[in-house]
Amino acid sequence: MYFRRQLLHARAISRALASAGLSVPHARAMGSMADLGERTTNRAEGSIADAFASMSNQSQELPARFVDLKRELAQGNGAAILDGWKRLLNNLAPERLARWESQMIPEIHFSAIQANNGELPESSLQALKEHGTIIVRGLVSADEALGWMQNIRDYVKLNPSTKGFPAHDPQVYELYWSKPQLEARAHSNMLIVQAALNKVWSAAPEDAVDTSVPIAYCDRLRIRTPGDKSFNLGPHLDGGSLERWEDPEYRKCYSEILKGEWENHNPFVMTHRLKATVDMYHGPGGCSAFRSYQGWLSLSDCSPGAGTLRVMPDLLASTAYTMLRPFVRQNSAGKWILDQESSFFQGAAMGAGQELLAGDHPHIHSAGFVSIPRVQPGDAVFWHCDVAHMVENEHRGNGDSSVLYIPAAPLCEVNSNYLKNQRAQFLEGCPPPDFPGGVGESAHNNRGTIDHLSDEGKRAMGCAKFEVDPKGSLGQQAAARTANSILGF
Repeated sequence: MYFRRQLLHARAISRALASAGLSVPHARAMGSMADLGERTTNRAEGSIADAFASMSNQSQELPARFVDLKRELAQGNGAAILDGWKRLLNNLAPERLARWESQMIPEIHFSAIQANNGELPESSLQALKEHGTIIVRGLVSADEALGWMQNIRDYVKLNPSTKGFPAHDPQVYELYWSKPQLEARAHSNMLIVQAALNKVWSAAPEDAVDTSVPIAYCDRLRIRTPGDKSFNLGPHLDGGSLERWEDPEYRKCYSEILKGEWENHNPFVMTHRLKATVDMYHGPGGCSAFRSYQGWLSLSDCSPGAGTLRVMPDLLASTAYTMLRPFVRQNSAGKWILDQESSFFQGAAMGAGQELLAGDHPHIHSAGFVSIPRVQPGDAVFWHCDVAHMVENEHRGNGDSSVLYIPAAPLCEVNSNYLKNQRAQFLEGCPPPDFPGGVGESAHNNRGTIDHLSDEGKRAMGCAKFEVDPKGSLGQQAAARTANSILGF
């Protein structure tokens, strides 16, 4: 019965692609029955709150094996880690953090990227590397963004079964396939910006990745209303939690930090990210793809204080603080010493996001964060996948704070595998693989379909073939060939 369901599922996908003019041979497009049996399943039904241990009452107590992991990582390097921690605390002195302000976040207009052959100008590139966050003004016109906002309201009204958080008064909706979301992800300007941001990262010629080719990682949307205090996500990092230390490949991304030499860390190197396992526990806070940046496109006018995003504008220091924190503790005299006895990894839990908690991360818990400057409809914000961020506790503005969550992700093997599974969910109207499961929008009226995607958008969604550039590096060519093989083209 199971394989029969999978076969019917495969045929449905093949028909949907064929109806859109994408003639993919059934056997190649859908893979073998073994491939179908391995298809990623959705996570349990729920909401965005389930992604965080502090919001879902999940235990942060870890097995004893994490003591061994901590000792393994610090073996022969304890003195350097402790010395690096002390230098880091000097760098995060309260008087320095007190001078941080919203104006530190770099801004650029979309037209400047367009005029620079689709790349960030050098000044913006360097500012992004330092601060980890950037605002792209005028990514789409205000009229287009406002039109999308109205269409989303109509879509929600037409489909009262739509779920969200909190359940009684949704501020974040479990919606992924509305027409505006599809159109925004597939917008040529969005794809240009995503490619420009991905090209800030470095990759070796043999690394199987193409930073110039973005893929669509489909996420939710937010309509936060004035006075809301429920959607108050505290300081956290995306991209897993314990995986940063536990997965051998993932922790190579932070090797300089784990040696105590955090000043030498380069957060924009792709090599080890491409094979890192960032979702070891398949929990509600996991992400099984490689998102180079988180991001959102604003559909409203929103200023600091109106329930907006807050970020820590020192990417290097905040990453080092998070990575080194489990290895140190204060003794009874208040002196920092190595911690090699506890299994505690502050703010980390199996299958949940990495949180930065007041009692565990006092130096950066809230003092180090600044609110995003005022954004208007059509502006976008992107932040590096390691940026510590949070949401303002209360929406004290007068209008809705509304955004479409649209991250950036490059073409690589892990993302191609995710794309295959996401494509299947999209064509059925079910939530993407990384998000709470259930029937989703499968029975929603006026749901977006493959016909609402541009040609570029179809490719970004894995519904069209990726071109193999003969002038590209070996890694770029391998990324395209691998994607086409996985997707069945």
